[in-house]
Amino acid sequence: MEEHFAGRYEVEVKFRMTSPAALLQRLIDCNAERFVIENYEHDTYFEMANNQLNQQQISMVLRQMRPAGINLWIIKGPGIDRCEAVRLESYEKAQSMLQTLGYRTAFELIKTRSIYFLEQFHITVDHITSLGNFAEISVMTDDQKQLETLKTMCLNCAQFLGLPLDKIEPRSYRQLLGH
Repeated sequence: MEEHFAGRYEVEVKFRMTSPAALLQRLIDCNAERFVIENYEHDTYFEMANNQLNQQQISMVLRQMRPAGINLWIIKGPGIDRCEAVRLESYEKAQSMLQTLGYRTAFELIKTRSIYFLEQFHITVDHITSLGNFAEISVMTDDQKQLETLKTMCLNCAQFLGLPLDKIEPRSYRQLLGH
């Protein structure tokens, strides 16, 4: 399970969906491993006073996952492929430490998320009240040379799962929310 989130790079393809029912049934039919089902996720995005992180295409996020009881510190960027995360013992302590260092809360994102594993891929199914339903097919790696190959593999997995390629959403949730 942990190997699915190991690596410095994340290849991700996101899809807009009207309803996740068909995808969820396909994942069950494929015997995909369930990691978390309908978890409440609270993401707090942090920024410097001068918006330096956003200017460098970096997002710094603290995430609480409930009822899974997982707390994460996530750095995405610079750019779209770089992504690293580490588990935290205390979300509140990490938040306090970042604020002590001068970071401020830029915005918060709340979603309901289910995560499945299918071979090396992790498939997330998200619902965000203000944005709708999304599915993401992703895989992590430390080998930057593999990014294009892994993207093709993610697209093939998406087609296998019945996700239409004309529904790809290239923007991050941050971009979709205008932050």
